[in-house]
Amino acid sequence: MASPQSYSFSEAIKLIFGVQLAKHEAMRVDVDYLLKAMHKAGAIALKHEPLSHNKGWRIPVTEMCAVRNAVLLQGVFATPKIIVKLFNEVAERRHYAQWARDLLLERQSVAGVSLTHADLLGFLELLESGTDLKTHELPNPFPDALPQIGLATYDGNLLKTLAAQTAALSVGDSMMLHYLNDDLEKAFNCASALNTNNSLLLKYRSLIINEYTQAKEFDDLLDFLR
Repeated sequence: MASPQSYSFSEAIKLIFGVQLAKHEAMRVDVDYLLKAMHKAGAIALKHEPLSHNKGWRIPVTEMCAVRNAVLLQGVFATPKIIVKLFNEVAERRHYAQWARDLLLERQSVAGVSLTHADLLGFLELLESGTDLKTHELPNPFPDALPQIGLATYDGNLLKTLAAQTAALSVGDSMMLHYLNDDLEKAFNCASALNTNNSLLLKYRSLIINEYTQAKEFDDLLDFLR
């Protein structure tokens, strides 16, 4: 029998990871949101078949590697916005990978999710490279279960869990952890308290302060117009 040319989201995740999304509602919602956001940003190309018996979105077989990598990245990083950047912006990708390396590499587990050190190292090294994430598979550093399943209490990713559990981080690490988790207000608070000569931290401190200021000005404008 011929192989299908496309899969539903549930079929793809079952085929790639052996996970039945119907049994993991939080992960099903997150994967649905992630893949549609990536399609909108041009990071993957989905097919929309509203009249099909599957009622909508399909993943072409040519996009299965990208989907696999996106779901693995979702297990580490918090938001589709960052995962889109990891696919589309190689220069920025190296910085994100370096922060993840610094925060995760010395840990054998986070909240009970075990990590395979060699595969985590390979995962981060490939992420730091210019390798096309649409065509080259990242190593899977989660030998037992994806964080989206094992960390449901912490929104299903390692960095958000680490932010919730770890008090003994430097101000710079805390700033980046909150920024990677898309918690701009907490990142801004750390950025405001940060005193450093590190050029990369200074770059992100400036970026975070500018983003927060713009967001605050926009919120103030909406309040004024109400």
